[in-house]
Amino acid sequence: MNRKGFLLLEVSAYAFLTILLVLLTLELLSGLKNIYSKGEAETELNENAMMAQHFVEARLYGASSITAVIGSNRKKTAWSEFSRGDVDEICFKFGGQDIGIYLNRSTRKLFCTIGGNRPGYEFANYVSNMKAEKIQDESGVRLAFLLEKNGCAMKTEFVIFIRNSP
Repeated sequence: MNRKGFLLLEVSAYAFLTILLVLLTLELLSGLKNIYSKGEAETELNENAMMAQHFVEARLYGASSITAVIGSNRKKTAWSEFSRGDVDEICFKFGGQDIGIYLNRSTRKLFCTIGGNRPGYEFANYVSNMKAEKIQDESGVRLAFLLEKNGCAMKTEFVIFIRNSP
């Protein structure tokens, strides 16, 4: 036996074990990064869903009436003729002003307009779909938002009764 140095076979075995250890560590770190990214996306979706819900609830709760909806087909329908469906915009009266909550499907953002002036101001991200349903003699609305980011999806649904409805 040669005791003065390493054999080529020993060096090859150590190199193989080192490479194997590095690859396993990288795989573990990649998995942890994916878990972190998914958790971060779910957290951000949850924050945006809560923000959108609180924003819309505050506006519609104090509104005097919902006047119209604009469907995903870009057709404007009077609230009295609407029952339920996918919508791009909900128009209502708030403090004597015409207000709109609209979904820009290309950017997946919710905006609020005052007096029909677009683009308005953004208040939520990652919203890919908005559904509305008229309830209880036009004095309330059930809204559902679908939010999506990085392969994660979240649906939030809530009911609002218009306090100042005639």
